[in-house]
Amino acid sequence: MLKRNESNEPENERRADAWANRCGVCYRRGALDAAVADCDRALKLDAQYAVAWNNRGLARQEKGELGSALSDFDRAIALAPQQAAFYTNRGGAWLRKGEPECALNDLNRALALDPKLAEAWGHRGEAWFAKQEFTRAIADFDQALKLNPRMADACGSRGVGRLMQGKVEEAEADFGRCRALGGALKPEVERLV
Repeated sequence: MLKRNESNEPENERRADAWANRCGVCYRRGALDAAVADCDRALKLDAQYAVAWNNRGLARQEKGELGSALSDFDRAIALAPQQAAFYTNRGGAWLRKGEPECALNDLNRALALDPKLAEAWGHRGEAWFAKQEFTRAIADFDQALKLNPRMADACGSRGVGRLMQGKVEEAEADFGRCRALGGALKPEVERLV
């Protein structure tokens, strides 16, 4: 936890990393406007700080500001092209924007940089799913779950893929596992099961 002074600002308010870290804390708490504001402060101190661009992109993505999020991820990647997580995050934004091909490009790059990044496998599974390539989607969800067995979203999405393939019992098992992990199925899936 960051130490704060009486004004509720990071103790060293002249450090971009302190503001970017606080942005991450705000993001995880759902305080998205505060997260963006904190990253803005970080970037005023150091416009070359890739983590701040990435964190602001995540907050903007959650706010539904996909164009701004993509721009932030572009900048983060330009500054730190070896960071697989940045490509994964931009791939997630492309998915939300309904652009699975763009997502696949980023997610393939992320996995080339770090093949053990479970979130990249899960996002790539979503991209294959959007293209109705269920076998490929399921294979990527399997890999995501192998790396991180607690990924509820990957369980639920794999279940939908299996349901689309007519594998009802396997799908129901995935849906049960998703719920057991604290995940929620999309309303349209809940109506089917």
